[in-house]
Amino acid sequence: MKLFELGQINMTPSAITIIAANKVPVGDLLDRHERGDYGDVSEMDWRENTLALLPESVERVMSVYSVGTEKLWVITDPDRKLTTLLTEEDF
Repeated sequence: MKLFELGQINMTPSAITIIAANKVPVGDLLDRHERGDYGDVSEMDWRENTLALLPESVERVMSVYSVGTEKLWVITDPDRKLTTLLTEEDF
């Protein structure tokens, strides 16, 4: 079950490189993210994501997924109009 809207999907160039090199089905990552499978986030980030789903929240939702030897972050902005796939170097 989808927990929130993703909005427009954006990817940084380095995320595109990792996705292409590892033949990652982006739709699968986005499905996990919007269903609440946040991947490799810390316990604190998991709790923050849970709080971000409350109607009055103004917080982002963040997931981290291992892709080969790299990690991809999926971040949905607080207004749920934009979700970005990026790498650690993009922060």
